[in-house]
Amino acid sequence: RVLGRRMAAASRVHFKGARNFALLVPKDDAELAEVITNAKEKQLLVIDWTATWCGPCRQIAPHFEALSNKHEDVTFLKCDIDVLKGSAGQAGISAVPSFHFVKDGELVESIAGADLVKLTALVDEHK
Repeated sequence: RVLGRRMAAASRVHFKGARNFALLVPKDDAELAEVITNAKEKQLLVIDWTATWCGPCRQIAPHFEALSNKHEDVTFLKCDIDVLKGSAGQAGISAVPSFHFVKDGELVESIAGADLVKLTALVDEHK
């Protein structure tokens, strides 16, 4: 558990002049698997499957980060499909952005597209 916390803290996104957001950016497939495995029981993980070349991904990114700040009891992950190819393939990602909602290691909901209203509603529903 301590290793998981250290890893998570090291991967947090930092913004100059702002407090840290609870947004994790796994550097590889193993790190993503570790975050999912080490999540607390019943804790919601929201995975943003994204790509640097994706316009809608860039548009929703600041809103996803704001959600991570608002919902400190939820773990938000930003996963680049070009970096985490194995995990993206296993997750069946065919469109970006896609959002997966995971509890206890199980997918409980997913949406594709940059729909902020639906994303926000699903975070509220599943947390």
